[in-house]
Amino acid sequence: LEPAFDIYSAHVKMAGGVPKYVPLRSKPLEETDHTANAMFYLDFDELEQAVSPKTKAFILNSPHNPTGKMFSRKELEKISEIVQKNPQMTVIADEVYEYILFDPENSPHISISSLPGMFDRTLTLSSSGKTFSCTGWKVGWAIGPAHLTRAVTSVQQWVNFAVATPNQDAIAVCLKKAHEPYEGHASYYEYLAAEYKRKRDLLVNSLKITGITPIVPDGGFFIMGETSKVEFPKEYMEEVTDAMPTNPMPRDWAMSRWMTKEVGVTAIPPSAFHEKESVHLAKNLLRFAACKGDETLLEAQRRFKAYFEK
Repeated sequence: LEPAFDIYSAHVKMAGGVPKYVPLRSKPLEETDHTANAMFYLDFDELEQAVSPKTKAFILNSPHNPTGKMFSRKELEKISEIVQKNPQMTVIADEVYEYILFDPENSPHISISSLPGMFDRTLTLSSSGKTFSCTGWKVGWAIGPAHLTRAVTSVQQWVNFAVATPNQDAIAVCLKKAHEPYEGHASYYEYLAAEYKRKRDLLVNSLKITGITPIVPDGGFFIMGETSKVEFPKEYMEEVTDAMPTNPMPRDWAMSRWMTKEVGVTAIPPSAFHEKESVHLAKNLLRFAACKGDETLLEAQRRFKAYFEK
């Protein structure tokens, strides 16, 4: 699904596969409550049309990077129906943001592997990097039926072999202790979600200073901003760089360069998460990250005020 973490397509190609993309569509702002769940949706007819007898795997990321969307049970059931019509397909479920949830009662994380008939069709991936803020440790895990986990083990043996043993031991302890009370919360996981919700809200309020409409994420730690009301010098669209050697430059890319140079705050242009044919879908969007220290987030707010309120 696009937009997508760019490592997915690289992995598919390295494995000898051919990536095929189905973009998330977005509704007009005025038709939504400006949340990621309401804004972004998957066209299931489009997904089904993209599947062929050659389709071997479907990569599903929820909570979703970069949009912050969480797929509902109804959406997951529809995906499941399509997968189960195609016995050659396996779901690879990337759930690294599974504990960073902002409204677990109304928008819970649901693993597609928990749906009827899906455990044997799903390889579920997660990681300590996002949950315990230690991305450099590279400790993750894969859960699924034996025929899929055996395949992972076979590849692991000949790629990176193993993560450093002390890191694995430390994360094993963390996974147990994370269920215990922490910093006034019932568990570390609740503390984690509350901290990221606080940071999310701080960044959301900061974006409102700029004229950008924040699309409030329901999970994860990225915030998409709708930028159509923000104007910037047209010469940025006419630049050609090594990183983006096209003319005109995509609007989101040009706006990110302008904001970096003139405002002093950098966002990721979401077109970087799209293939060429769907780059236009990101033209009025930017991705901001709330996974920063408070001082960094407050400094971004100060810079927004200094530029947009002058």
